[in-house]
Amino acid sequence: MKNFKSLFLFDRKQQRGIFVLIILLLIVLAGFFYSQQLPKKVLVIEDSSVYQHKVDSLVAVQQSRRDTIYPFNPNYITDYRGYKLGLSVEEIDRLHRYRESGKWVNSKKDFQQVTQVSGQWLDSIAPYFKFPDWVTNSDKKNNKSFVPFKDRKIVIKDINGATQEELKKVYGIGPALSGRIIKERERLKSFIDISQVGDIYGLTDSTMIQLKKHFFVSAPLAFHKIALNTATEEELLSIPYFDDYLVEKLVEQRILRDGFKSWDKVMLTSRFPQEKLALIQLYLTLN
Repeated sequence: MKNFKSLFLFDRKQQRGIFVLIILLLIVLAGFFYSQQLPKKVLVIEDSSVYQHKVDSLVAVQQSRRDTIYPFNPNYITDYRGYKLGLSVEEIDRLHRYRESGKWVNSKKDFQQVTQVSGQWLDSIAPYFKFPDWVTNSDKKNNKSFVPFKDRKIVIKDINGATQEELKKVYGIGPALSGRIIKERERLKSFIDISQVGDIYGLTDSTMIQLKKHFFVSAPLAFHKIALNTATEEELLSIPYFDDYLVEKLVEQRILRDGFKSWDKVMLTSRFPQEKLALIQLYLTLN
């Protein structure tokens, strides 16, 4: 019993603290009950037409964005794009098979013959078809000096002597890509294999096929492979895919290994560009 009574024994400071706490609790409770007795304010909108007009405007803008179709080349319709446009799976497959055969759709009529879409669908979507200028520009069609890519005469030439204008005659090569080819040729001082051209950024496999029909690579007469195990640092630095750091590490590894016996050992060298191995082997030999 004594222990129980001791729980309620407080000094004067503690008693004053408890009293203040009780007063604060009473004030909070009184405020709460008072707020509950206050009349509720009812929101009354006398004229909602202004707000409704704004809501309708936002809905109309969103709807127009959803339904907007931008001009596109129908030759590049993907599965998802075809689904969004309302094409069936069979119609999309017909288009893809036609394109995989190397042929192009060049008109609204061609598209319908290939895909067998309904006339109603075609009338609603065809206005958004956008074909290349040489297809749609009647002046070019009637101009005897204009010859489509597929009808141009193929002239085979060493790409090391090709001009930018000659490169642009290849289907798929424009000003930017032809400029990169020229720049890479200057960096390498000349191509020694056609695979070096294929390594250029932006050159797709299909474009590379077309390029090989027009150009070949003939290595310079003075070119010869360098023997990695006996080459000097200056000779190794002449290889366009090497820098000072890599040459230094190659020489170190060559000494430690008493010569490289395989390319697997060469690729263990610090910072060796393994993705460029096939191109590096155009310049180097282990023998």
